Amino acid sequence: MHLSGVVLEKLPFPYYFIDENFKILSSSIQSEEQIFTRLINQKDFELFHLAFFDKNVFDLYLKIQEKYTPYRVYKILEENKHCHLFCFPVESESEQLRNTVAQAERRFLQTSTLLSTKQTKPQEIHEVTLSSDYLANVGKLAAGIAHEIRNPLTTVKGFIQLLKPYLSDIGKEQYANIALAELNRANDLIFEFLDAAKPREHKKENLSLNKIVKEISMLYESEAILRNVELETKLSEVEPIVFADAKQLKQVLVNLLKNALEAIENHESGEVGRIQISVEIKESASYIVVKDNGCGMTNETIENLFMPFYSTKQTGTGIGLPICKKIIEEHEGQIHINSLPGKGTIFKIELPLLS
Repeated sequence: MHLSGVVLEKLPFPYYFIDENFKILSSSIQSEEQIFTRLINQKDFELFHLAFFDKNVFDLYLKIQEKYTPYRVYKILEENKHCHLFCFPVESESEQLRNTVAQAERRFLQTSTLLSTKQTKPQEIHEVTLSSDYLANVGKLAAGIAHEIRNPLTTVKGFIQLLKPYLSDIGKEQYANIALAELNRANDLIFEFLDAAKPREHKKENLSLNKIVKEISMLYESEAILRNVELETKLSEVEPIVFADAKQLKQVLVNLLKNALEAIENHESGEVGRIQISVEIKESASYIVVKDNGCGMTNETIENLFMPFYSTKQTGTGIGLPICKKIIEEHEGQIHINSLPGKGTIFKIELPLLS
């Protein structure tokens, strides 16, 4: 199995490709050490040798940037005894894994982007051609990571179900229903992002945009209050019905609202943060509009906004908005952007109405 340098340099976590003598053949991070075992904490040295031949998943303390940090190592062994080691931080595991794995999978799928670029050299095209064997190995890795992520989600879901009768008594059962629905959606998204080799069919149906927007607004009410942001929702007087996948539309709105909150947080004007999400109908089209008074964007940022892996945030993956654009285009719609630095941003999602 051949992994390209183009792919490796994009990985958001430590990755090592080693031979049978533990020599590092390639890596996602620069290191002066050429032997993988020299990166291992001395107390874990024996553990590593025992686990390396008997286990596909094990924990180690690795020296990254002159500091020993606990990592969960996922091993994929090749027939020639060369080995791929994917290392995920153990701390804040559920959130970290969810973010880094989704990011990694999209990095691997950069193939299509590079192939569509005119400047791509033949050698680069050859390097980013991912074999079916590689996709199969990624699937094995994804299955192990998905199991780690599902455990905390199941725990949270259980607690919400226990609290649901009490919320029902005080007339707040709808919050529990929305939280449970979002947990189920998160669980579905885990497999959708990780299982790159087995794409899933999305279920489209007749949906009320008012209902979708109302549910997402309620989901973000508490976070907006915690961040001292005013969240206003305006629904259409005429019920807009579209043929769409509810989970995918919610994914788009969650991404846009999260970006709006972060844009307000990065704005140093001292003005009270405001987000307005509204539903409109014009002629044969429906619109979901997300407007904020955050830091805004330059023309250069707007031009690159939907480029995969482009991000102005230090911790950004650069995959959220490209995915949103792809989802809306698959629904025969468009995303329009209007933004000024220091003034805020307006995202307008256009979707065809059912006739």
